[in-house]
Amino acid sequence: MQTLSTVRNIRRKSRPTAGRRSRAQGQDQIGPLASCANGFLNHSFLPLCVPERVLPPREITESGYFQSVKELCSVNGLQPLEVGHLPYPYNILLSHRDLTTKLNRSPYETALVITKEDNDTVGLSTKQQFEFGHTLYYIPVIPLYLFLRHRQNRPSGNLLLAVMSYLYREAGVPYHRGQDSFMAGEYEMIKECCLEAMAEHPDDYEEDMADINRTDICSDIMLRKMASPYHLENLEQTIKLFKAQNEHDENCLMLAREALALYREFPGNHIWQNLTDLEEWDDTAACDAYISFIADGKGWQYERIEQNVNEYLGNFSGVHQPTVICDYDGKATQPRTLEYEYRVYDLVLSLCTILFDLP
Repeated sequence: MQTLSTVRNIRRKSRPTAGRRSRAQGQDQIGPLASCANGFLNHSFLPLCVPERVLPPREITESGYFQSVKELCSVNGLQPLEVGHLPYPYNILLSHRDLTTKLNRSPYETALVITKEDNDTVGLSTKQQFEFGHTLYYIPVIPLYLFLRHRQNRPSGNLLLAVMSYLYREAGVPYHRGQDSFMAGEYEMIKECCLEAMAEHPDDYEEDMADINRTDICSDIMLRKMASPYHLENLEQTIKLFKAQNEHDENCLMLAREALALYREFPGNHIWQNLTDLEEWDDTAACDAYISFIADGKGWQYERIEQNVNEYLGNFSGVHQPTVICDYDGKATQPRTLEYEYRVYDLVLSLCTILFDLP
């Protein structure tokens, strides 16, 4: 599992293919023959329909399907494709293809599924699932603690603190000092191992134990700051009074504005709201294994945690992912999407990028 601090968007520059050399005078330009009609190049071919030998009853299928199409288009603000002149089941094939294309014009990938009930009623359902890939969304707090110790850093530092307060208080990102969090168990395990080793060799582990105690103290101080409602309640005023002096300040300001927008546009929303019951997925790692506040993103403690988390996640086939399914069965009134989750996790990525680069 790749950690956030090492994620980089690096793309190799394309290189010419080795082998034959082109002629010095260059190659001739490729183009259609003079006798070819240019309209052929602009033509869009429709998909081939190969129906099954046994099809569901046409009347029941078309009635349920197109009623569901009407509801889906009404809820999502789409214009359905006119397919009334086409034979069955080709009309449903093209309609489904058209709706899939229109739904995926949004930034979030949506799967469109044709469903069938026990009474043979046919309808449509949409599904969105947030894909985490190999990213650990770990937010270090000690870099900001050290950054805020210098008076000149406090204006931009308070913006970052307000963002972290939103993620903790409103979005529900677990804190590594919380008793029930996954990451608290990881830090406690390291502490217990160090205490056991120190009992046998006190001189060898005295410095490590002191480092653990400093980490706990700094983390508790940051927790009190983030848990206070002050920074979040006064975020709008803080943004208005802030004067950016450099690129770092601009990035902090942009981040704070996005946190404020999420706070206003999605009141009461959190990262756990679209997670299904974990007991249904025996081979899936829990959400708090890949998103959490941590003490720091460097040092021997983090290296130990990273190793333990990779081993833990290696025992599962996947991670618990936010998922929304909307059935268009006559009851849908508004679209269900993962917009909140996408924006929150983007906010976490941007925040971590700034925190890892703090002096």
